Amino acid sequence: MDLRNNGGGSLTEAIDLTGLFVGAGPVVQHRDANGEITVAKANVPGVAWDGPLGVLINRGSASASEIFAAAIQDYHRGLVIGETSFGKGTVQTMVNLDQLAHTQAAQLGELKLTIAQFFRINGSTTQLRGVTPDFSLAKTSDAEHFGESSYDNALPPMQIKPADYHAATPTQDTLPTLQQRHDLRVAKDRDYQNLLDDLGEFNQRRNKTSVSLNEAERRKEKDALDAKLKSRQDGAEAEKSPSNPAAAAADLDNDGEEAQKKQAEKSKDALLHEAAYALGDQLDLLKTHPGPAARTLGKPLRTAKGHSEQ
Repeated sequence: MDLRNNGGGSLTEAIDLTGLFVGAGPVVQHRDANGEITVAKANVPGVAWDGPLGVLINRGSASASEIFAAAIQDYHRGLVIGETSFGKGTVQTMVNLDQLAHTQAAQLGELKLTIAQFFRINGSTTQLRGVTPDFSLAKTSDAEHFGESSYDNALPPMQIKPADYHAATPTQDTLPTLQQRHDLRVAKDRDYQNLLDDLGEFNQRRNKTSVSLNEAERRKEKDALDAKLKSRQDGAEAEKSPSNPAAAAADLDNDGEEAQKKQAEKSKDALLHEAAYALGDQLDLLKTHPGPAARTLGKPLRTAKGHSEQ
């Protein structure tokens, strides 16, 4: 489930979507301005998919996306992968001041008010903290300048009692091995290394406080960038050359030159591919260790203690 840069949407849809993977039960807690807490539950006839599940998030995953990812994590239903999410655990509404003042012309504008908070079923919140992934990949965003924590007036995180829910057995013991396999794999992955290189260069440029106006210096920088991109392209083409038996066999399967061209134009999503590999590694490790990828339906392996505050 790729939720990167998904800023959220319908709360009802997020709850129903969660139910497809965990069945009927609590998904998120909601506290209004009066302090009343309601536990929102998924009302579904049964689990639609009980197989392996990975949820890919980044700093741009917010609101309803965080509710889904947090619930999957709290139920130990899947592997949350990526980087810490946005951290939006509040609900806002817009108040038209012209309507309140009964003015005929639009002159006062609107006021945005925070009217409620969301809490995870384990009692914690995504507010400010976001959802911390079980397994981290390269950080593509600057958390200092992007996310709820970058706002001066962000509400602090709070804690309430957990809801009553049943979760599968946690599989945290697999994470060190997942990390080891990840490190070995990405060290040989050209696309992932290129991504890390680009991120490092981007961070350096973002922290620069001055730019040279010297034409020769700027042309030198541009030539260096062009040379780096050409080197990458040459390396990618070498990997797909007929001297590579696997690549040659793949070329024979392509439907003509146009198909090859389209395939070459598709940029590989290094993070998405690595997330798939990480989930595959977990499946391999869980063959003799039942967990989120081998969940016994209707027979919860662990009970989360707590009561909702309805």
